[in-house]
Amino acid sequence: MGRMDLSLAATYDASPEEVFAMITDVTFQEQVFQQLRAQSYAVTVGDKGDDIAVQVHWQVAEVPVVARRFVGQRLELAQSKLWHRAGADGTREADVDGGVNGAPGVAGASVKVSGRTRIIPVGRGTTQAFDLRITASVPVVRGTLEQLVADAVRARLENKFKVAARWLSGSL
Repeated sequence: MGRMDLSLAATYDASPEEVFAMITDVTFQEQVFQQLRAQSYAVTVGDKGDDIAVQVHWQVAEVPVVARRFVGQRLELAQSKLWHRAGADGTREADVDGGVNGAPGVAGASVKVSGRTRIIPVGRGTTQAFDLRITASVPVVRGTLEQLVADAVRARLENKFKVAARWLSGSL
């Protein structure tokens, strides 16, 4: 099985606590999707004991013809982040899981997204870093599906970083 790795990071002029409060705020997450002009999306945030879960589900670009029979007409991504308790310095980590389910009636066709995201204090600011792995289960269109999902996740994260900078500066 092939895979595609995706790593992105952004540094903010804010404390780890401020960054964490922002990314676990439903209104912030909704702003990210509105800026993306996502056709549909859903965001939930909930406590899991000492951990906090953030779940997002969104519909993005049309799927190339060659891959439609495996994942359908439109790409629907679901992603869950389970944030763990902060370290003494404010560092936090979250497990990231999600992906795309296959089209109805196509058993085993899927694209998985997994990895970690971290909030790390850096000087007087904070970096949020993502290290993700995208894996498709359909050999015939594996590369196409992995690239499609990687592009959708990258676009969301790059947009999120821009919205976050405005949110934290108070201009949003």
